[in-house]
Amino acid sequence: MSSLYRNILKKSWQITKKHLYLWPLGFFVAFLGNGGEYQILTKQIGNVRNQPEAITNLQGWFNTVMPNLGLPFGRGLLLALFLIASLLIILLVIWLVISAVAGLIKGSVDASKDQRNSFAALLATGSKNFKPVFGLFIIAKIIVYTLLALILTPLMLATFAQGNVTLNILIIIISFLIFVPLTIIVSFVTRFAAAFVVLQGQKMTEAFKNGWRLFAANWLISLEMAFILLIINLVVGFALFIVAFLLFSPFFFIGMASAINQTASTLNIIMIPVILIILLTMVIGSMLATFQLSSWTLLYLRLTEGGKAHSKIVRWMAMLPEKMKRKKIAP
Repeated sequence: MSSLYRNILKKSWQITKKHLYLWPLGFFVAFLGNGGEYQILTKQIGNVRNQPEAITNLQGWFNTVMPNLGLPFGRGLLLALFLIASLLIILLVIWLVISAVAGLIKGSVDASKDQRNSFAALLATGSKNFKPVFGLFIIAKIIVYTLLALILTPLMLATFAQGNVTLNILIIIISFLIFVPLTIIVSFVTRFAAAFVVLQGQKMTEAFKNGWRLFAANWLISLEMAFILLIINLVVGFALFIVAFLLFSPFFFIGMASAINQTASTLNIIMIPVILIILLTMVIGSMLATFQLSSWTLLYLRLTEGGKAHSKIVRWMAMLPEKMKRKKIAP
C-alpha cells in the first residue's frame, strides 16, 4: 500500500510553495482557524465547560440592556448607524472568507494539474459558489446549535437550578460526549461537501448528503489527516513563537535601555518588532491555511477519484501478520 498522506502532503506543499497567488485566499481562510477539527475539540470543551456561565451572562445582558433602550434620538441614530456599519463589515468579511474557501478549493485542484490561475479569478469563482458553500456552514451551525438549544440548554437550566453538584457534573460530561463529537463530525462533512459544490457543481443539500457518505466511508482517514495537520500546525506555531521571541528580545532590551535614559523613541523601537511579528504571523498563517485546505482538497480527490484508500492504522494492522512471520522465521 502506498503512503496516502505523504503523497498528499508533499503535493500540497509543492502547490503552496509554487503558487503564491493562493496565499491571499489562504489569508481569509485562516479566519476559520488553522487548527482544524482538533482545534474545534478544544474550543467546544471550553464551550461545554462554560455553558452555565454563558447562560447566566446572557440573562444578565437582557436584564441590563432591555430597560435602557429608550435613548434620545441623536444617540439612537448614531447607535443605529454604528450597528449597520458593523453589520456591513461583518457581511463583507463573511463573503471574503467563504469565497476564499471556495476559490482555494478550485485553485488547489488547478495547481495540482499545473494550471496557473489568479487571485481575482479564483475569488470570482468563489463568489459564484458563495451561496451553497455559505449554506453548508449555516447547516452545520444549525445542526450543532439546534441540538444545544433544544436538548442540552434546557437540561442544564433545569439541573443547575437544583444546585446538585453531582448531577451538574454528570450533565456536563453528557454534553461533552454529545456536543464535541457532533461538532467535529459536522466539520468533516462540511469540508467534503464544499468540495462537492465547487468541483462537481452539486446543490447544497445533495453535497451535504454526499459529504456525509464520504466521511462515513473514510472516517478513520479523516481523523488521521486532521491529526497530522494539527501536528504540523503545532510545529509551525512553536517555530513562529521562537522566531518572534528572538526577533522581539533585542528590540525589547534596547527599548528598556532607552526608557531608562528617557529617550523619546522608546515606543518606536518596541513597535518595530511588534509590527514585524504581526506581518510574519499573517504570512505564515496564510501559507498554513493554503497548505491545509490544499491537503483536504487533494484528499477529497484521492477518495473520490483514486479508488479505495486505507488509513495508516489499517495499513499497520495489515502489515502486522507479515512482520510476525518474519520474527518467527528469523533465527
